[in-house]
Amino acid sequence: MYLFFHYYVLFTLIHVLVFSPSSLSLPPPSATTSLLQFLQSLPKQSQNLLPWNHSISSSPCQWPGVSCYNISNKTSFQVIKALNLSGYGLTGVLNNSISYICQNTHLSFIDLSGNNFTGNVPKQLGHCGQLSTVYLSNNGFQGQIPPELFKSKWLSNLDLGFNTLSGYVPPEVSLCHNLEYLGLYNNYLSGEVPSEIFYLPKLKFLYLNTNNFTGSLPQLSSDYSCSITHLWIHENQFSGSLPHSFSSCHNLTEFIASNNDFSGVISEENFKALLQLDVIYLDGNNLEGPIPDTFWGLESLRELVLSDNKLNGTISEKISQCNLLEVIALSGNNLVGQIPESIGNLTSLYRLFLFDNMLDGSLPPELGNCSSLVEIRIQNNFIGGTIPPEICNLENLEVLFMFNNRFEGYIPHEIDRMSNLIELALYNNSLSGRVPLEITHFRRLEFLSLAHNNLFGELPSEIGRNSPRLIKLDFTGNNFYGPIPSSIFTGNNLSVLALGDNRFNGSFPIEIGKSSSLRRVILSNNLLQGNIPASLDRNSGVSFLEVRVNLLEGNIPPVFGFWSNLTMLDFSGNMLSGSIPSKLGNLRNLQILRLSSNRLTGSIPSELGNCTKMIKLDLGKNNLLGRIPLEITSLPKLQSLFLQENKLSGAIPDSFSSIQSLFELQLGCNMLDGNIPCSLSNLHHFSSVLNISHNRLSGKIPGCLGNLDKLQILDISSNNFSDELPTEVNNMISLYFVNISFNHFSGKLPATWAILLASYPGSFMGNSELCLLGNEARYCGEFKERRHTRSGVLAGVLIGVVISVALICALIYILVVRSLRQKYLNDPSLLQESQLRAEELPDDMKFEDIMRATEDLSDKYIIGRGKHGTVYRTESTNSRKHWAVKKVNLSEKNFCAEMLTLSLIRHRNVVRMAGYSIRDGNGFIVTDSTRSAIVGTLGYIAPENAYSTRLTEKLDVYSYGVVLLELLLRKMPVDPSFEEGVDIVSWTRKKLLENDDSILFLDEEINYWESDDQRKALKLLEMALDCTEQVADTRPSMRDVVGFLIRLNDKN
Repeated sequence: MYLFFHYYVLFTLIHVLVFSPSSLSLPPPSATTSLLQFLQSLPKQSQNLLPWNHSISSSPCQWPGVSCYNISNKTSFQVIKALNLSGYGLTGVLNNSISYICQNTHLSFIDLSGNNFTGNVPKQLGHCGQLSTVYLSNNGFQGQIPPELFKSKWLSNLDLGFNTLSGYVPPEVSLCHNLEYLGLYNNYLSGEVPSEIFYLPKLKFLYLNTNNFTGSLPQLSSDYSCSITHLWIHENQFSGSLPHSFSSCHNLTEFIASNNDFSGVISEENFKALLQLDVIYLDGNNLEGPIPDTFWGLESLRELVLSDNKLNGTISEKISQCNLLEVIALSGNNLVGQIPESIGNLTSLYRLFLFDNMLDGSLPPELGNCSSLVEIRIQNNFIGGTIPPEICNLENLEVLFMFNNRFEGYIPHEIDRMSNLIELALYNNSLSGRVPLEITHFRRLEFLSLAHNNLFGELPSEIGRNSPRLIKLDFTGNNFYGPIPSSIFTGNNLSVLALGDNRFNGSFPIEIGKSSSLRRVILSNNLLQGNIPASLDRNSGVSFLEVRVNLLEGNIPPVFGFWSNLTMLDFSGNMLSGSIPSKLGNLRNLQILRLSSNRLTGSIPSELGNCTKMIKLDLGKNNLLGRIPLEITSLPKLQSLFLQENKLSGAIPDSFSSIQSLFELQLGCNMLDGNIPCSLSNLHHFSSVLNISHNRLSGKIPGCLGNLDKLQILDISSNNFSDELPTEVNNMISLYFVNISFNHFSGKLPATWAILLASYPGSFMGNSELCLLGNEARYCGEFKERRHTRSGVLAGVLIGVVISVALICALIYILVVRSLRQKYLNDPSLLQESQLRAEELPDDMKFEDIMRATEDLSDKYIIGRGKHGTVYRTESTNSRKHWAVKKVNLSEKNFCAEMLTLSLIRHRNVVRMAGYSIRDGNGFIVTDSTRSAIVGTLGYIAPENAYSTRLTEKLDVYSYGVVLLELLLRKMPVDPSFEEGVDIVSWTRKKLLENDDSILFLDEEINYWESDDQRKALKLLEMALDCTEQVADTRPSMRDVVGFLIRLNDKN
C-alpha cells in the first residue's frame, strides 16, 4: 500500500502542477509573509529543518516544498498551489500554525506526512483554500476526526493514516462527493463504519485497516454499483457474515479483510461477479464451510489467502482454472483430502501454504511443474507416501517445510537440484535410509532439520562444508552412528547443533570449543565415549550445552568455567569422575547445572554460590562428600536443588530466607544429621517437594514447618525424628502426599494428615507410638492394640511380597549361578555350553532369538543406556513383534529390584515386564518396545494426544480438569488405589454411574461442609467433567472456565 500511496501522491502533485509555467514572476508579498509566519510558528528546532528565507531565492516558489502556478494565461502572476513538506521531521501543534498556510486561497495540495505534528487534526482544513488533497499520515495527531474536514467541496484525497486518532468516523463523510481516496488506517478509530462511505460515487481507494471498528459490513442496495477498487479493512473487529451485496463492486481488485471476526459460510454469491479481483485476504477470521467453487472462476486472481479459519472440505481440482495464481495460503483450517494434481498447472505460483490442516494422501508429483515456486509449507498434516523425485525440479525453491507428516521412504538423491534451498525441514516423519550425499551440495542452506525420523548410518563426511551459511542443524531422534563430522563446523555460522537421541559413538567434538558462532549444542542420549578433551578451547558464545546420557569418562575439564555465556550445562548420566571444578563458579550467567548420575567425588565447591543466576542445580546420584555449602542454599534465584543419593554429611544449612525462590529441595539418601532448620519456613515459594528421607536427621519436627502452606509433597521418612507431630502442620493445606514412615513419632496424627492415611497407609508405617485414628486422646489407647494388628497385617503383606521376590532372586542366584560356577570350576569346558534355564519368556520368543536378532548384543541395536544396564531392540522370529531387552549385571543387585518394580506396575501407559532370563551372571528383562510421540505428564494427557499432531488449547483444558479432580477427590491422576488401566477421569465417571450421590466419593472432608459449599463443590465437579470430555471440541475453552469460576466466586 505504501508504494502505491507514494506513487499516488506523486501523480496527484503532477496533476496539480501540470499547467504551471516556467515563469519566475513573484507571488504577492502576502504569500511570502504567510509562509514565513508559518515557519516562525514552529518550534526553533523545526525552523532549522526548513530552509525558507530570501537568501535561497526572492521568490517562495523556489523554496523547498513550495510549488506555484500562473493564476491565468493572460498574466505571469503566480500563486502558491501546492505545499509538500513530507518527511522533514517537523514538530509542533499544527492547529497553532495552519491558519498561516490557509491564507493562500489558491492552495489545492498539502502534504505534511512523515513529520511529528501533534494535537488535533485542524478543522480549518475543511475550508482552507481550494484543498483537494490533504496528506497528514505518519504524525502524532490525536483526538477525533473533525466533521468540518468533509464539508469541503474540493476534497478528493484524504490520508490520516498512522496517527493516534480515536472516536467515530463522522457521518459528514457522505458530503464528500468528489472523494476518491480515503486513508484512515493504523489509528484507534472505533464504532461502526458509516454505510454512506460505500455510496460515495467516486471513491476508489478505501483504507480502514488496523483500527478498532466493530459491527458488520453494510448491505448495499442491489441496484447500486459501487466504484471501490481497493478495500482494506483488515485488523479490526468487524463481525457477522460477508455481505452478498459487495458483489455489486464490479471494479474491486483488492479485498483485504484479514484478522477480524467474520463468521459463517462463504457464499457462492459473495465473489461471483467480482471478475476483476486479483487479491483476496480473508485469513484470521471464523469463516467455516467449504471453499466456494466461485473462487476458481476468478481468472484474474493472483493471491488467495484464507488461512486461520474453520474451513473444511477438500481443495478442488478446479483450482487450476486460476492460472495466474501466485500465492495460495489455506493453512490453519480443517481441510481434508489430497492436494489436487491439477495444482501442477499453476506455473506462476511462488508461495504454497497448506500447513496446519488434515490433508492426507500423497504429494502429487505434478507439483514439480510449478517452476516459479519459492516457498512450500505443508507441515502439520497427514500427507504420506514417498517424497516424489519430481519435486526436486523446483530450482527456484528456497523454503521446503514438510515436517509433522507421514512421509516415508528415502530422501531423493535428486534433492540437490533444488540448488537455491535456504530452509529444509523434514522432521517428525517416517523417512528411512541414509542421508544422501547430495544434501551436502546446498550452498545457500541456512536451516536443515531431519529430526525424529528413521534415518540411519553415518553422516556424510562433507556435510556442512559446502554450506557456509548454515545456522541450524537438527538431526535429533534418528539412528545415526559413527563420529560427528568435523565438517559441520566449517562455515563458522552454525548457531544451533542438535544431534541428540542417536547412536553417535565417537568422541566429544573438540571443534565445539573453536566455533565462536555456536549458541546451542545438544548431544544427549548418544554413545559418545572417552574423555572430554582437556585442551578444549575457551568458548564465549555457547549458552546451552546438553551432553547427558552418554558414555563419557574422566574429569570435567575446568575450561568450562571460562565458557562465559553458558546458561545451561548438562553432563548428567555419564561416567564422569573426579571432583566438580571450582572454576564453574565463574559462570555468572549459568542458570541450570546438571551433573547427576555420574561418579563424581569430593566436596561440592562453595564457588558455585557465585553463580547468582542459578535456577536449577542437580548434583544427585554421585559420590559427593562433605557438607552442603551455605553459599549454595543461599542462592537467591535457585528454584530446584537436587543433592539426593550422595554421601553428604553434616547439618542442613539454616540459611534459607524470604527473598529466595526455592520451591523444590531433594536431599534424600545421604548421611545428613541434626534438625530440620526452621529457616525453611521463610521460603514463600516452596510449593513442590521437600524430600529429606533416608538420612540421620533427628529431633522434633519444628512447628514453623507449618508455614509451608504451598508445599505439595513432604517426605521425611527413614530418619530418627521423634516426639509428637506439631499441630501447626495442619496449616500445610496444599499437601497431597506425606511420608513420615520409619521414624519414632508418637501421639496423635494431625487431623489434616489423617485424611491422607486412607490413600497412602504405607506412608505412616514404622512409628510404633503414633496414634493413627481418632480425634480424642481416649481413642488412641483403644486403637493401639487394633492398630498393631492392622498395621502388622499390612506390613506383613508388603514385607512378605518384597521378601518373597527377593528370596526368589536369591534362590535363583544361589541354586543356579553358584552351582554352575562350581560346575564351571570343575569342568571349564562347560562354559561353552552354559545356558541357564531360569527364565520365563513370551511364548513366541527364545533366548537364542534375542542373541540372533541383536547379533550377539551388537552396539548397533542399542536403543538406550541407564546407570544399571543397557537396552537393546529385538524381535521374535515367529510374530515379528518388537521387544526391548534390558541387560542387567546381577552382581550390582539391581535385577531383583527392577523385576519387582516392573511386576507391580499396573497402568496401560507404562510398559510391563513381559519376561526375563538369567544367563551367565546377567539378567535380561523383556518389555514391550513401543514408540510414542505423546508429550505430557502421565494422567494429565488428553486422549487426542495419542493420535493428533496438532496441539490445541483443549489439551490444556483437559489437564486443568484433571487438576480440579485431584483437588475434589484428593487422589493422584494415576492413583495406587485405582484398578489396572484406570486414571482419575475414568474412575470418577465410573463412580458417578455407581452412586446417585456424588458427595459420597469426593474428599471425605467435603461431607462436613455446609450445604452451599457442597453445592459449589458439585459445580466444580461438573466443570471438571466437562473439561475432561473425550472429544476435544466438546470441552469448554479456558475463557469459559475462567468465566465460570468468576461467577461461582461472585455468588460467594
